[in-house]
Amino acid sequence: MKNTVHRNAPGLANFKLATGLALIALGVNASAAESSKLRQAPVGVFGGEIAAPADNPGLFGTASLTYLNIYKVADGNGNPSTLPGPSQPLPTGTPTGGNVPNGTYAFTVPNISFDFDQKQTQLNLMGGYLTEDLYGDGRLAFAINVPLIKQSRSFVAAPTAGAVTPTAVGPFATVINVVGGNVGAIVNAQVRAAVALESAKQNAEVSGIGDTELSMVWVRHQDRLKVAAGVSLFVPTGVYDKNRGPNPGFGSFYTLRPGVAVTYSLNPKHTDAAWDAGVTVAGRLSYGINTINKDTEYRSGNFLYGELGIIKVMGDWAFGSNLLAIQQVTDDSGSGAPADGARLATNGGRYRSYGIGPFLSYKLPGKDAGFNLQYSDTFGERNAIAVKSLQVRFVKAW
Repeated sequence: MKNTVHRNAPGLANFKLATGLALIALGVNASAAESSKLRQAPVGVFGGEIAAPADNPGLFGTASLTYLNIYKVADGNGNPSTLPGPSQPLPTGTPTGGNVPNGTYAFTVPNISFDFDQKQTQLNLMGGYLTEDLYGDGRLAFAINVPLIKQSRSFVAAPTAGAVTPTAVGPFATVINVVGGNVGAIVNAQVRAAVALESAKQNAEVSGIGDTELSMVWVRHQDRLKVAAGVSLFVPTGVYDKNRGPNPGFGSFYTLRPGVAVTYSLNPKHTDAAWDAGVTVAGRLSYGINTINKDTEYRSGNFLYGELGIIKVMGDWAFGSNLLAIQQVTDDSGSGAPADGARLATNGGRYRSYGIGPFLSYKLPGKDAGFNLQYSDTFGERNAIAVKSLQVRFVKAW
């Protein structure tokens, strides 16, 4: 039911900002799911805004600058991922010599380890509008979030020199030390060439627009309780090249993410001497649904995202902490997804990551605006990237 209300003058209570942001996440290409990432930021969403006693109808906006260091890609057991060792053929007619006849022979190459490091700087520009009218005793917020991303990746593969094993039998059974002879030299040269090709795809510096997030959120306040429920849609506006390692975008697919967030003020009287004075707790749960990536014919599984936050306000300052979890709940599918034999070992390629970190907020005196500084670090990764991040966010209501 729609109710019309008059807009009040902006209040100056601590952190009274136009938010409606409890479900609007920062999109980080970080985020196994395809390339061990999901369209879900491994960075907490909650900040000083969760302590806002009310939302101001009208326009609002945020600008977030985030620096990320992706320092590891974890496999299904949490260990550093490796590249699968290819089966390298030896061309027909190659003079192998000795008691190994000329011909085509395949060698199984051990998995190849690599050092991975990616630096990423991201500017997110988000704007929206919170209605003056009430719908079911709550207001509607509409928002758009556009990321601008710069990435620089260092990828150093380390193949085990000479560690090749012939897959054929017969004459090869008499060859005790293949490596060091003509056969080993040729195969190792092929391995090095394959690794160099993969490294060339990975070692790159790129920049451009990322995937845009469109959100609609219903927000209701009732005494100390605030509830926000809504849905976000990620659209493939980002720069993406399937033949390149780093990409600002995720590819030609969509992600729909419904969810709900709740905040509760334990004691809104910030000046009280009690321990819970100015303390607000918050929780958030959302579910991400991915379509198939038309660029690669790969479909990342659906995922759950949960986050807990707590903040204490003291005057114009506030400090708090976030704890988040991302868990993929359905298997990947399509081209390149884990085969049946590898599905158990990789848990269906399912992404898992936890994150934790503190934040510090400052409300500009006499202004409906504030800053939020936040640090986050992931842990417990499975089929996922490991990320450290530092973010500064500016929030403003008009």
